[in-house]
Amino acid sequence: MDNISRRDMLKLLGVGALGGALIGRIGFVPQAARAQGAPAATPIAFFRFALGAMQLTVIRDAVRQQDPAVLGRNAPEGGIAEVLKANNFPAPINVTFNVLLMQNGDKTVLFDTGFGLGAGGALAATLELLGVGRDSVTDVVLTHMHPDHVGGALTDGALTFPNATYHYSQPEFEFVNSLPADSPLAGIAATNKAIFEAAGDKLKRYSADAQLLEGVTSFAAHGHTPGHMAFRFESEGQTMLHVVDSALNSVVSLARPEWQANFDVNGELAVETRRRVFGEAARTGVRIFAYHFPFPGTGFVVAEGEGFRFIPAM
Repeated sequence: MDNISRRDMLKLLGVGALGGALIGRIGFVPQAARAQGAPAATPIAFFRFALGAMQLTVIRDAVRQQDPAVLGRNAPEGGIAEVLKANNFPAPINVTFNVLLMQNGDKTVLFDTGFGLGAGGALAATLELLGVGRDSVTDVVLTHMHPDHVGGALTDGALTFPNATYHYSQPEFEFVNSLPADSPLAGIAATNKAIFEAAGDKLKRYSADAQLLEGVTSFAAHGHTPGHMAFRFESEGQTMLHVVDSALNSVVSLARPEWQANFDVNGELAVETRRRVFGEAARTGVRIFAYHFPFPGTGFVVAEGEGFRFIPAM
């Protein structure tokens, strides 16, 4: 990036002077090295596509290795390894963290904020490359309390996106504020409470089946956390489900939807949600987008055996 201007890089990636991208264009940009001891930065990657009048951009905030054992706390011994082997999937697995940017009319909306700069997240650098200023973000929709989703909401204690309305799940808000000081989730709760305080009257709480924005409706996807939400996008007759963390892996979580992830607060409810959400996707043939599926995290789902199979599509 030191030897190429932002304008030249945008030309190479098919991005115009005003930040508009050729539909279906995917871009990768290496980031400059950080100071010694700083968290490793994820190389920039983004993918733009249209859903009716909406322009959607998937921004890869991070990629992290993960022990696949976390995907099935109730899986039989050797079960996860068996599923991975049957699908030629290596272990440990690489987990992608995909943030969705929606531009529709006068709205510039982020669905979640990734890890944040302090944890090596690439969201801020990617937005800068795309010409999306922090001041221009009108809305930030936070899907649930986990740090990989809310970590970038604040920078040095202040709102990262100062002009945005911060949308937060009402049942998640109640859960966060009900946690005792000695809860294992107390640290995560404190991070979320700091967002509530910084947002002040910019914080807008939403419930299931609410129209947050034009063409965007929330629906309950509880279990992963008590107030975990997913979203239905609709524009000009086209539909997409943003399933967020209803499944944490595109192979294991779909092939064996009854397995509960270590991160699920209510495992039984998470299983019910997974079957319902991906059952709808398979039945209707609607496009999905998932936060943790391999970049760019979008495609279709079909029923297979007792579970489902993900078909990536750009």
